[in-house]
Amino acid sequence: YIVVHRCHPHTHKGYLLVAHCAFSDSVIKHGDLSPIKLRGTKAELLFSTCLDVRPQEFTPDKNYLYGFPASLKSLNTPILREDTDNHGHFTEVVLPKEFPLGSVMLLKTSVSKQHNGLDEFLTSDIEEPFQELDLVDLNIVLYRCAGEENDVAPGHSVYNIPGYGDLPYCGLEGFMSVLRKIMSHNDLGHPFCSNLREGHWALDYVANRLERYLEIAPRLKKLNQWYKERFDAIKTAPSFLIPKYFALVIKTAYTAATKRALEQLSLFVQEGGPFIQSLALCSIQVYGTVLSTGLHPKKTGPSMAAGLPHFTFKHMRCWGRDVFISLRGLFITTGNYNAARDHILGFASVLKHGLIPNLLDAARRPRYNCRDATWWFLQSIQDYCKFSSEGLEFLKASVLRRFPKNDEFIEADDPLAYKDESTILEIMQEILERHAKGIHFKEWNAGPNLDHAMTEKGFQIDIQVDWETGLLFGGNEFNCGTWMDKMGESEKAGNKGIPATPRDGAAVEITGLLKSTLRWITELNQQGYYPWKGVELQDQSKKFVTFAEWNDLIQKSFEKCFYIPIDPADDSKYKLNTKLINRRGIYKDLHKASKEYEDYQLRPNFPVALVVAPELFDQHHALQALNIAREVLAGPLGMRTLDPKDWAYRGFYDNNNDGDDKSIAKGWNYHQGPWLWCTGYFLRAYLYFDIRVGKGKESPHETIHDITQHLLPHRKIIETTPFAGLPELTNANGAECHHSCPTQAWSSATLLDLFDDIKKLEKTII
Repeated sequence: YIVVHRCHPHTHKGYLLVAHCAFSDSVIKHGDLSPIKLRGTKAELLFSTCLDVRPQEFTPDKNYLYGFPASLKSLNTPILREDTDNHGHFTEVVLPKEFPLGSVMLLKTSVSKQHNGLDEFLTSDIEEPFQELDLVDLNIVLYRCAGEENDVAPGHSVYNIPGYGDLPYCGLEGFMSVLRKIMSHNDLGHPFCSNLREGHWALDYVANRLERYLEIAPRLKKLNQWYKERFDAIKTAPSFLIPKYFALVIKTAYTAATKRALEQLSLFVQEGGPFIQSLALCSIQVYGTVLSTGLHPKKTGPSMAAGLPHFTFKHMRCWGRDVFISLRGLFITTGNYNAARDHILGFASVLKHGLIPNLLDAARRPRYNCRDATWWFLQSIQDYCKFSSEGLEFLKASVLRRFPKNDEFIEADDPLAYKDESTILEIMQEILERHAKGIHFKEWNAGPNLDHAMTEKGFQIDIQVDWETGLLFGGNEFNCGTWMDKMGESEKAGNKGIPATPRDGAAVEITGLLKSTLRWITELNQQGYYPWKGVELQDQSKKFVTFAEWNDLIQKSFEKCFYIPIDPADDSKYKLNTKLINRRGIYKDLHKASKEYEDYQLRPNFPVALVVAPELFDQHHALQALNIAREVLAGPLGMRTLDPKDWAYRGFYDNNNDGDDKSIAKGWNYHQGPWLWCTGYFLRAYLYFDIRVGKGKESPHETIHDITQHLLPHRKIIETTPFAGLPELTNANGAECHHSCPTQAWSSATLLDLFDDIKKLEKTII
């Protein structure tokens, strides 16, 4: 049988065709089709007929071809029974007993007049429910992955479509990820449309979901009521119309939600194109409230998730390094200065050992095992002061200290917690003094309860300055204190307790961030905004080093320590072991690592230093190194985090690998493949140096065009991925990495930084 029901999209008047196919000879005279139930619909028979063919009357003709004699034969009227059940009124169509092969029946259908004007009602009064919603409310309305939803409402998760799978988000973006494709292809055969026709589960899910949030987000009450009124009306409609009406409600609410979101973001976002706005919406996507963690141990409030859906709740949500790499892009360029301020103050309150923690854990049991988060933190303070209306007044803001200043660990409910107070200025000075004097401690609670894979030596944290060069050194071969922090976990393959990328020594990006901080503080001191001129050393000399002197030390030593010249004749000008050089014209990743060959590996970390401290670099050397990085490291989406010619490069990351190959077992090559956040810094550096000493010097618009062309794959993926963001990393050559977060805070953030740079440049060249 073929059953086709077509309706006018507005009047809902239509026709139902039932045809009994004659694909083979048969003497079947009756209709064996189950009754057809038309929900909320009346039906009127137009005709029911078959072709009566009489082959016995056929007379052959030598001159002409004739078909068998035939005529239309009317069939008995089908039974049209109207009734009601728990789902409302329906008409049931039962075929007549005689409905042989080749029979056709056509009925005229109409929907009750009570549904006239339903389209208008479903889209009406949408502005008021959104008028008072802030960005944290909109995080609930639009997004929330399974872990976040379950954290606030235990037992609840994303919507599951039978025959399709889980949606990426509980909010509107989750439903739109499916509905966009359905609407663009008019795919009424999609499993979701079947699910909507078969029952009201999706309607009830959306209508009831916001009620669970009213305690922490009371402004959602009006929107919750708007949903209920619309879905109650939809439930009275025929089931075949429910996919259309559901999509209409979701699309209407989604459009209003994104409009309200953009209204609260900066002009940079509002005047940007769809790509910039999609990137900016990621700042709402990863900024929300969960009950298990936040920025304070006893206060519920929003915090940034490093990525979704893997970094969403408890201690795994909020990472110091990720927050402060992302803060400028996600919060400052978008105009969400309150969120930026709250995160700076939240992390400032947990300063301990002169360090900002990597894992915040709502300041309950933060972990101080990274060397770089502190310098990203200081860079974020600098950015906030430069771009916010609060400006340098922010430096006077004070925070209560979670821990005593003697670095003693105490629980959050200890009477001594939050007793000491410091200003941001004092926090900054404490960081610089502690690093200048040297930081040496063993992590609190060191052992398998803190890190199941790390060896005892890995828990020892050592950071100190080499006062001949001004460079900051730290780490050892048993820990991994920068963003490349994969600790081996495979006993079988022999990498357990061994970092894949320890990056001990002087890391190039930390050197750049330190230089940026010293440059800024020197300027502040000269302008009278920073009361300290320098730091006193811990050694016997008790020598006082001014920030200007420290700044100059790094300036004089940087190229000498990090650059590998193109011409071997120039090697004597630099600190090199020529036996380990495998690529020239680049900047080393490290200086004086315990494994010396790691100094000479080409990685995408030097562009960070190029962006935050461009004064460190010979401009021609810098552009040359960037061009090599573009040729060697740049992929379709991310930057390869290691030269593919390097023996350690493995471009396919699989955290489930339990083989005996040490280089990839248990995902040991996490940071040996392409990462997206590095692309933003690479392109920012390329923009800066190309318009000064490259092709862009004569035609900066050509450089901008070149960069935007490079980002075409990024535009495509953010438009098509169900998570509506940019992934954490990819596998080799842009292949999807299934163990990556499909949307990562810093991946979107650094591209927003880039577009902010481009916009400011365009203002100067118009």
